[in-house]
Amino acid sequence: MATPSTRQVLQALRDADADLVRRQPWLGRDDAVAGALWLGALGLWAAAGLAWGSGWIPPALAVLLVAFALSTLHELEHDLIHALYFPRTALRNLVFATIWVGKASLDPWSRGRIHRWHHAVSGQPEDIEERLIGLGLPWGPLRVLVCLLPAASVALVPGIRRDVRRRRREGGAGPDLRAPPAFALVRLVNLLFLLLPLVALAGLAAGVPWAVPLLVLWVLPNTLRHLAIVVMSSSSHYTGIERGRLVLQNQVLDHPVFWPLQLLCWNFGATHVVHHFLVQQPFWRRTLVMGAVRDVLLAHGVRRNDLGTFARANQR
Repeated sequence: MATPSTRQVLQALRDADADLVRRQPWLGRDDAVAGALWLGALGLWAAAGLAWGSGWIPPALAVLLVAFALSTLHELEHDLIHALYFPRTALRNLVFATIWVGKASLDPWSRGRIHRWHHAVSGQPEDIEERLIGLGLPWGPLRVLVCLLPAASVALVPGIRRDVRRRRREGGAGPDLRAPPAFALVRLVNLLFLLLPLVALAGLAAGVPWAVPLLVLWVLPNTLRHLAIVVMSSSSHYTGIERGRLVLQNQVLDHPVFWPLQLLCWNFGATHVVHHFLVQQPFWRRTLVMGAVRDVLLAHGVRRNDLGTFARANQR
């Protein structure tokens, strides 16, 4: 049941969102805005590749532009997991497929199940999604590696599995991990994407011609995008908290030192707390209303720039 603090924060968020749409009605046309962002991200990816391939921009700029495009696809994927737009299943699956290829990571259908579970158990030992990106793990070589390479998360799976099973034995609910259709093929593609950085580096060492374009236009942008979202997400969440208390689950992480990372994850660290309260809000409006609701969040117990969390391994 929602606490009075939760209800007051939620009302403030809904009021700010409604006011924003009232002043800028086009921001409420979710299908149109999402479609434009999707096509724009794919177009930016292609344009950056063409510009770099033609020698018009240096490889570093191409990597940054593609990383921003892929970060936009990541945010669209997140909203689609919550069914915020594109109600037609065929269109939603098409967008999911392009995002899956772009991000070269876990397929969106599987990610959707563990992300919805994350909202039910945020910060708990059975929070699969956040634990896979380092939540609760002390900062050291393994956590740094998890931030850089999705494949490193495999080392965390046995401990997470034990905690999920323990919770079930205690009578708690468990995540829906039923395999989707054609899961064998999906799992194979997931594995290939997981190994892609190693393939690119092996190709580079062997001097094959496709290795450099693969690195510049796919692997390195995704490494940057992954680094940004993992550091911001795992650092803005808390663990070791009371179950179901939304005000305890996140902090507002908007310290200037994180701006370079925020640019590659749509200001995730500063605004993700809003999503935990108001799931039905698209990511572009979440960013725009943050200034109007920050003081309300802080007044009800949400922390801001609690940098000590890096030393405490996300313990509140």
